Amino acid sequence: MYSKILLTSDGSKNSEFAIQHALQIASDEGAEVIVLHVVDNKHLSNIHEDEIGQTNFDEYTDKVLNHFEQVIKELEDKKDEKFRVKIRKLALQGRPCDVIIKVCNDENIDMIVMSNSGKNKVDRFLLGSVTEKIIREAPVPVLVIPANYSPN
Repeated sequence: MYSKILLTSDGSKNSEFAIQHALQIASDEGAEVIVLHVVDNKHLSNIHEDEIGQTNFDEYTDKVLNHFEQVIKELEDKKDEKFRVKIRKLALQGRPCDVIIKVCNDENIDMIVMSNSGKNKVDRFLLGSVTEKIIREAPVPVLVIPANYSPN
């Protein structure tokens, strides 16, 4: 059913749960996972407050993608087995919603897995919720890990 899964990653704690779900689905389906990190250089909306001013975009992107690899290793250590999943990483700049939809179309994605950042109401009002826009505009199913998710 799924051969390519797009996993959006912002480096947040909640995105770790999205990683876990995407890898499990990909493992079950024999799908490839494309990990996408988008740097919104216009609004800085996806850079955590404590990171702004301390790092440049390339360093921040490297940090997020390295964190992704670390999470996979920790999941594999817990599971005592490797995920047999092809993983490709992309880091792009632009408006996150637009970039995610473009990659979805360009890469023939079958499913998007993403976490809800849990932004406060003011941020959502001013910037809009990327998650909400993706749910409305994506041409494929979207699995969203809610901000208040806590696995059993």
